[in-house]
Amino acid sequence: MVFKNEETLYPEYLPPNLPHRETQIKYLADTISLIAQNKRAQNIFIYGPPGIGKTAVVKYVLREFENYSGIKCIYVNCWTYNTSFSILSEIARNLDVFVPRRGWAKDEIFSRILETINKNKISLVLALDEIDILIKNDHQLLYDLSRINNYTQQKFLLIFISNDKHAFVKVDERIKSSLDLKEIEFRPYTFLEMKDIIEERMKLAFTSYEPGISAVLANKTVEKGGDIRFALKVLLQAGRIAKEKLRLEDVKKVLLEESLD
Repeated sequence: MVFKNEETLYPEYLPPNLPHRETQIKYLADTISLIAQNKRAQNIFIYGPPGIGKTAVVKYVLREFENYSGIKCIYVNCWTYNTSFSILSEIARNLDVFVPRRGWAKDEIFSRILETINKNKISLVLALDEIDILIKNDHQLLYDLSRINNYTQQKFLLIFISNDKHAFVKVDERIKSSLDLKEIEFRPYTFLEMKDIIEERMKLAFTSYEPGISAVLANKTVEKGGDIRFALKVLLQAGRIAKEKLRLEDVKKVLLEESLD
């Protein structure tokens, strides 16, 4: 059997450890800890190229706080939920607020969310991924979210994620001022960092494998822009054609096919 756990190579898999993102993890954790202490915290804007751990880090930290702190943590991808109604409905769903498919305006959903937060004394961390989609579609919701602390005594933290450093450039200055964002840049992994990450994932995924695979795959991944999802895709495909154990030959075969596409 080649695979120990194939699912650890899926893009949505969240590993138990995130090597080389310790600084970002600590900053996020320290910020959310302020909410746990019933203190106000500065909202956060995370940016950097695709596939370098932005979403994974946020989900990782949110998972830990959701499990151990009593803070409600909600993650919404604005590419999947790409209208204000669907974003608010997803937030409401996570707060166990029933929203009928039709019949409620956005303002009504927003009011019910606030009512639930206040009634149940919920401290809330809301992470919005692909935030440039929301910025493009609806500045009003962004404005409403930026002022939510004005309507509740409960602590509320916003985390925005984007590939685009300039996602907020065209946002009204009043909204940006209300958001009071602390920016965190995620830089691409170096070759050695990428090699470590690939090696860690291979340990989770395969029963055995030949040496040298992580170095070859890390080099190719960095060459192609540093998106770790490329490496995971290659490992998954190589594992599916491998016999008994993952070989360097299997990985090279998949890399060749990828270069011909």
